[in-house]
Amino acid sequence: MNNRSLKRWTFLDTINAALLIVVLLFMLDFENNRAVSFILLAVFAFWITTVILRNIFISKIQKDPNHPMHPGQSKERKEK
Repeated sequence: MNNRSLKRWTFLDTINAALLIVVLLFMLDFENNRAVSFILLAVFAFWITTVILRNIFISKIQKDPNHPMHPGQSKERKEK
């Protein structure tokens, strides 16, 4: 089983946030490239949704000590 800790914000999220800022500032052009602008917004909306859902999932794991991915579970398994 993988014992890596879950992270709320990763390096890839930082890159995506930087790209989102660049897209918002320089690439969105609904007058000339309407389809591309909507596609870019959809992609970043999907990314933001996954970040929010990942944080909700991590919060549920941390609140439930019986969850198999809870940080305390790995210590209990090693002791057995």
